[in-house]
Amino acid sequence: MDPTLLIIIGLLIGLMFLGSPVIFAIGFAGLSYFFIKPGMSSMLDVYVHKFFTGMDVFIWLSIPLFVIAGEIMTSIGMTDRLVGFSRLLVGRLRGGIAYVNVVGSMMFSGVSGSALADISAMGPVEIDMMRKDGYDRDFAAALTVSSAIQGPIIPPSIPLIIFSSLTNTSVAALFLAGAVPGMMLGLAQMVLIFFLARRHGFPRNPVPGLNFAVALRIVFDAFWALFMPVIIIGGIVGGVFTATEAAAIAVFYALFVGVLAYRNLSLKVFWGILDRAARTSASVYLIVGFATVISWVFASERVPSDLSALVQGLDIQPWMLLLLLNVFFLFNGLWISDSVQLLLFAPLFTPIVVAMGVDPIHFGVIMVVNVMIGLMTPPFGMALYLGSAISRVPLGKIVWRSLPFLASNLIVLMIVTYVPAVSLTLPRLFGFVD
Repeated sequence: MDPTLLIIIGLLIGLMFLGSPVIFAIGFAGLSYFFIKPGMSSMLDVYVHKFFTGMDVFIWLSIPLFVIAGEIMTSIGMTDRLVGFSRLLVGRLRGGIAYVNVVGSMMFSGVSGSALADISAMGPVEIDMMRKDGYDRDFAAALTVSSAIQGPIIPPSIPLIIFSSLTNTSVAALFLAGAVPGMMLGLAQMVLIFFLARRHGFPRNPVPGLNFAVALRIVFDAFWALFMPVIIIGGIVGGVFTATEAAAIAVFYALFVGVLAYRNLSLKVFWGILDRAARTSASVYLIVGFATVISWVFASERVPSDLSALVQGLDIQPWMLLLLLNVFFLFNGLWISDSVQLLLFAPLFTPIVVAMGVDPIHFGVIMVVNVMIGLMTPPFGMALYLGSAISRVPLGKIVWRSLPFLASNLIVLMIVTYVPAVSLTLPRLFGFVD
């Protein structure tokens, strides 16, 4: 490997390991190539060109739009209605509020497509309910963090949109492929709660005064939230509109619900929503632009073709390669965020696994499940830090109480990796996979 490339990779890893902001680390590492590589200092305009063209992709427009839609849904109180509906479904079981935490996150995924948005919106409500019901705050925070990672796998999913744009795979197929694995994560967590509830005597928490009229009112209150993913996923899978158009429709739908259905969305609140969405989207776009430069550097130095030749020369079986990649992604999840992993490694490894006979849709789901698990692995684990902030529980306690849920997530990851039908059955039924 060219010594220049080794220096750049060393800079990138070293800056991230030292705690430098991800945007700065990626941007500086890419810029250094033009000064370290002989003859490249006169081509700095390439750096600027790649930076802007990396962001100038139509599908990237869906990210800020989905962020805005999720922020609107959170601001108009849709989270409380989803929690109420979840309580109607599973609150009467032993450990009911713990189940509500998982089911609520599973349904909120259809609103936000973001794990961190799930924790921010649902977390305070869920943790407070669990604390009042007698649960330890440590356990409530750990469960909130663990249940949130299923959100970006169940469609609509921002990470799957990122993977699609980087690898030219179908967004609709990826959305369908992520539905079952995402729900499997939630079901695995619920199985774990079942045993913990019996062991520790968790309480039941049914809806007080439940009768048909009360149940009907709860369902009606949650209707608008439950119908949103039907419109988005149905429209994309049915070929009515693209993912970007679906994101725009999601924003108009959220505005309609907030202004006409719930009537609690004011201009002042909407301005705050736009401000938060702009900040979130700006950070994503900067990472995308700088990661595009790094990807161009890797391509210029023939890293993908060299890696492919290396893998073929080692005669590694597909199952072993997937195992090694799982370990690689999980290790990187200790210190690299989900979006950065996707931007750096999806274009690098997808051609290699496809050449070995792995379906790109299947690999996309494997990778997204991996990077989502990375959100709850220390020391980076952004979900852990956010969970600690909103619950005021020390990070170490959350990490300790989340270990059983981390184990259940890893079991699901292995099933998703080695049973392709889990991911590919729905896309195959809809004609996206042969």
